[in-house]
Amino acid sequence: MIGAVRVKVKNSRNNYDFTLRRNITILCGDSGRGKTTLYEMIREFNRFGKEESGVSISCDKSVIALSGNEWEDKLSKISNSIIVIDEDSRFISSKDFADAVKNSSNYFLIITRKYLTQLPYSVDEILKIEGGKNKKFLPVYNAYDRFYDDPNSKVFPFKPEIIITEDSNSGYQYFSEIAEKLQIKCVSARGKSNIYSCVSKYDGKDVLVIADGAAIGSEVAKLVEEQKLSRGRVVIFLPESFEWLILISGVVISSDVDELTHTENYVDSSKYMSWEQYFTEFLMSITQNDRKMAYRKDKLAEFYKKGKVRDKILSQIKHLDCKEMLNVTDEQIAMARSEKD
Repeated sequence: MIGAVRVKVKNSRNNYDFTLRRNITILCGDSGRGKTTLYEMIREFNRFGKEESGVSISCDKSVIALSGNEWEDKLSKISNSIIVIDEDSRFISSKDFADAVKNSSNYFLIITRKYLTQLPYSVDEILKIEGGKNKKFLPVYNAYDRFYDDPNSKVFPFKPEIIITEDSNSGYQYFSEIAEKLQIKCVSARGKSNIYSCVSKYDGKDVLVIADGAAIGSEVAKLVEEQKLSRGRVVIFLPESFEWLILISGVVISSDVDELTHTENYVDSSKYMSWEQYFTEFLMSITQNDRKMAYRKDKLAEFYKKGKVRDKILSQIKHLDCKEMLNVTDEQIAMARSEKD
């Protein structure tokens, strides 16, 4: 499935109106907000139809409530639909379910308060229900330029003592270059599930965490909690991915490209498990014929790590105190390296 899908579910007591933009959306929040009611309304509509159930559903796609021990067989027969699953369905935490979601043409709305670590879902698609009779979906984590912190806090502009990246690939290679210019430390967490413990090791330090927002959903609650408890200052920066950061900077292609502003219209859920995968393939495809800037995830080209290109990418991280870094030349860094050797 491709594109944003609007869903309206209504009966005499409740009116839900929401839009799904990715293959996985998590609906969480406190009890009594209407999460299970939504699921039950859809289930009743599926069983009895509009007249008998008293429920009406308006959507360009079929909206189907999925449950039971035979979920896998049922799901295998459904395509290009909205699948809604309640938190009582234990299979949502299983590897079999994760495998079924992969390459599925369906969009999944999963009602749960658990951390579904086996699924790469976006921090932007963790939603809660607000409202009385007329209910809306709102994001749980409100980003301020994708910093999860108080925008009025004295933390901005922020100069970190430690930079922690999600993995050890191109993003780590880029930010290691930045850290060297700032004369600070850059550490790879070696996977999203290790970020929390990595941050904990540097309690009392001012830490900048950089991870792929497109797939970090299952870990963000722990990170935000650590941010509150840390004796230092922890700022969480969650671009869609490092590849998205490069693309949005305009160093490779204009930042007004439609793929970056209306990505849901380009990402086929049957091909991409997350938007991070899409942006990686997109960046690789548009640079593959240019030897200098050809992008590889395992080894970042020097083009992205030097001079104005590096600084333009970095400038996408708003409120980061990098004036000192921008005043350090590449020649000075080379000299410092030779002195260390």
